[in-house]
Amino acid sequence: MQVNNFGPVTNQTNIDRSFSFPRDDIQDGIAQLRKLIAAGAIPQVIGTEVVTEAEESLNGADGRPTGRLKASLQRLRDMLAVGGASADEVAKIAAAMTAISGIVGG
Repeated sequence: MQVNNFGPVTNQTNIDRSFSFPRDDIQDGIAQLRKLIAAGAIPQVIGTEVVTEAEESLNGADGRPTGRLKASLQRLRDMLAVGGASADEVAKIAAAMTAISGIVGG
């Protein structure tokens, strides 16, 4: 694919602007956090708060990246890492967070 480096992005052609929303990876991360809460690896009050926030921001995002979703994914990633989730689970959430951060900024 040839990219035109002259002019604003809005006037360029052949630019892939698609975004693959990582809903399944996020839902898997939420399910993993629930398991860690049930096993006692994460305090129930804190874990439930993170799960609720992640679910609400995921449902509120409606397939679009938002700052709220990015923030909730940061907390979800941190809780998974602290709770002892597999590196693969943490990496999936980190990748989703990175993709969303690239669009919303920050």
